[in-house]
Amino acid sequence: MMIGGESSMDDALLIYTKPTSKINPLIANIFLLIVVSAATIEPNIHILTVILLLTVLVTIMISRKPIQILKIMLIVVPFGLGLGVFYGLVGQEKMHTAILTIMMRVEILATGSAILYYGVDPWELPTILINKLKIQPYISYTIAIAFTMYLRLAIDLKEITESLKSKNIIRNHLDYILRIHKILYVLIYHAARRADELEIVLEARNFNPSTRSTRKNLTIRPSEILLIAVTLAMIIGVKIFLNQ
Repeated sequence: MMIGGESSMDDALLIYTKPTSKINPLIANIFLLIVVSAATIEPNIHILTVILLLTVLVTIMISRKPIQILKIMLIVVPFGLGLGVFYGLVGQEKMHTAILTIMMRVEILATGSAILYYGVDPWELPTILINKLKIQPYISYTIAIAFTMYLRLAIDLKEITESLKSKNIIRNHLDYILRIHKILYVLIYHAARRADELEIVLEARNFNPSTRSTRKNLTIRPSEILLIAVTLAMIIGVKIFLNQ
């Protein structure tokens, strides 16, 4: 009986202390920062293609949801096309170059963000920010709350676009740009509602970042450090190779 009781207690302790994130939250955010920054400043289509392939591969490996990742890529295609056409009209780039450049950047941002959506528990992020980077609890939990809002608004955005499509407000790719004010109006309304809901939940639980504690053992694994090193090496290496 004692053995069974001890086993149950160990299992309960493991559930309480074992991280639920599939990748260390800090490493996930660093990876996203690297690929999005590189995609933003890099105009070369070939380098953007390498960054996109790397991002898709890493996202699928972490999330283990290849079908969902492909769906996300398809969902943001209209946004990429609309922004690409707009950039081609107002910019000095050729139309096909502008469309490819913007589409690549949008896809990198979308697939990279999927790592946070499928691979990271937002409430585990403050733990490593406080313990590893020594950031103040109020700042760390503010980041976590913002992260939670982002995850919820990502779902809301999908529902909003589907609703506008059903009402025939969005009929083609260009409408995503022409009707952007409607999308933003509804999204801001959802954001305000989500913020009120989250505030009520936190107040009901008497949430206080300065007294909140966690026993989850969040560590940075060697494979995660290797991921950042390989990402930087690949981007820099391709850049040097193509500039020769």
